[in-house]
Amino acid sequence: KMNKKNKNFISFAHYLADVAREIINESYKKKKEINEKKVKDKTEVFTQSDLKLEKKIKTLINLNYPSHNIVGEETGEINKKSQYTWIIDPIDGTKAFISGIPVFSFLLSLNYNNKYLLGLADFPVLKERYWNDEKNAFLNDCKISTNHKKEISSCIMACTDPNMFKNFEEINNKILKNFKLIRWGTDALGYMKCAEGIIDVVIERDIKIWDVAAVSPIIEAAGGCISTWDGKPIGTNDTVCVSSNKQLQKQLVKKLQNFI
Repeated sequence: KMNKKNKNFISFAHYLADVAREIINESYKKKKEINEKKVKDKTEVFTQSDLKLEKKIKTLINLNYPSHNIVGEETGEINKKSQYTWIIDPIDGTKAFISGIPVFSFLLSLNYNNKYLLGLADFPVLKERYWNDEKNAFLNDCKISTNHKKEISSCIMACTDPNMFKNFEEINNKILKNFKLIRWGTDALGYMKCAEGIIDVVIERDIKIWDVAAVSPIIEAAGGCISTWDGKPIGTNDTVCVSSNKQLQKQLVKKLQNFI
């Protein structure tokens, strides 16, 4: 059974997602100023909506759980030395958001003692919200689960951008070409469609922890697997592989580990 504390966390996460949905929908169709920031040797884009939303969510977490840590993509970390850490990606899929393509989402995760307890991914325009409790994964109020395909040749793979891969041509020839179908440009929606049993695999790299912290507990609660390309916990390097089941994950990790 779900303990009361966790129930409270879940309803709080839904409340935050409602707030986020309102802020995002307000600015969805408006022309957006594209801001740039240098991250290591790369240029990343963000909008004022990303900033406004993250600040709002941080304020609400601070009010309700003043002792908890918070990690946000845009405004950094608040470290209170707590066992609980909220991880926020205010708008995952900023390029999609700027382009008016509704696959972007609000991502929120709660980590307890280095374990991802709770994930929530809300797609404001699509009105689809994925989340998990201790046992199950849900889309809105319906339970979801991954599928059981074992053959790569019959699988659908999703990935946000081929430019994520340092060695795209080689990885494409050795691995990606073997899938039945690849869908690009998915952001977090690809992972969620895997949790839902529609897509079978997501392979990405150049990933930050806030990109996948919310995804991880949802995928696992739905019966799927998530790890780095060499089978380690997410966050230990910048790669991620998600499969709908263990057999598929095993096959892929065996191939992918050579490309790290």
